[in-house]
Amino acid sequence: MLKVAITGNIASGKSLFEKFLKNLGFKVLCLDEVTHFLYENSSHLQEFLLKKFNTISRVEISKNIFKNPFLKQELEDFIYPLILNQMEKFFIENKNEKILFVSAALLFESGFNKYFDKIIFIKADKNIRLKRLMHRNNLSKAEAEIRIKSQKPEYEKIKLSDFIIDNSGTDFELEDSAKKIIKALNTL
Repeated sequence: MLKVAITGNIASGKSLFEKFLKNLGFKVLCLDEVTHFLYENSSHLQEFLLKKFNTISRVEISKNIFKNPFLKQELEDFIYPLILNQMEKFFIENKNEKILFVSAALLFESGFNKYFDKIIFIKADKNIRLKRLMHRNNLSKAEAEIRIKSQKPEYEKIKLSDFIIDNSGTDFELEDSAKKIIKALNTL
């Protein structure tokens, strides 16, 4: 089984790329969805959140962690092992698949990159990502910029990736890129 990570900075187009892969019949685990699931279903996580933030609201917690790197690190240190456990379950449950995909926005920041055979990095122009993020999350420009700056720069992650896709264009171009990458992965 080939384990392939999909990553890219915020609002780069990872979700759309995941959708194309699923439409092609591939199994894709989105770690953002795993995180949402844990927020809603892990009593262990909820207890931690209530103790640390006095809320389990992702919106409220996000406001705090993007302003306070120490709190962000504490949350990540707590939640990453829970996410890793879910990812390992996904690998075990789908061990007979030729290729498995996992989408992870914070792949390098979390250190999860060491669990993958290949890494696909989706990049997009910063101004495009800024507009997407403002529109998608209903954020001000300043709020969106804080979130963009909270991640490592694209150029650092590109050096660590096997495939680079520029998603500054159309959805059709992104879908075409997905098909080309599948073709390349199938030859490995």
